[in-house]
Amino acid sequence: MAEQVVKLYSDLEKDQSALSLCPSGCRNCCDTPAKNIEATILEFLPLAIQIISYQYKYLELLEKLEKVDEEDRCVLFEPNVAVKPEGGCSIHRHRPLVCRLFGASCVVRKNQRQPLACHVLHQSLGEQLHLLPDAQQYNTRLIAIDFFLSQERYDINTALRKALQYVGLYLEPSYPHSDRRSA
Repeated sequence: MAEQVVKLYSDLEKDQSALSLCPSGCRNCCDTPAKNIEATILEFLPLAIQIISYQYKYLELLEKLEKVDEEDRCVLFEPNVAVKPEGGCSIHRHRPLVCRLFGASCVVRKNQRQPLACHVLHQSLGEQLHLLPDAQQYNTRLIAIDFFLSQERYDINTALRKALQYVGLYLEPSYPHSDRRSA
């Protein structure tokens, strides 16, 4: 299933390859409360597998995700330009579909293609409208991979937490997830 999501992301990258995307260092869209960015569990499966497979700050990240609320920023957002000068996402390569689509795709409303982008990119993407992939088509492809894991949208932090928990149950079934604080 995760391989299918990665393939979807690869196809999208190919469709976006001719586009002018976010300027280097931009953080405008990411610097918002988590409730403004909705994702599904399925979008985070490849990242969750990476984190759990390599035990990369898995428990630390889960604890952080349990403490945040929907008004907090995405836990993967790095606001400090000195730490990450190229942009605000600390896992840009593994970011979810919603983050891949925003700023580099379009939506069709009343039979008219409209850029799905912030105010900074909206005008420049309008000039590239014919090149923009249709966001709905990619969302439909995501749903086709696994309806259950893609049907409900959560704020971005909750979606990541649920993906880590879901993958953790399969990759680490004997790992003490629920009582790790008592140790």
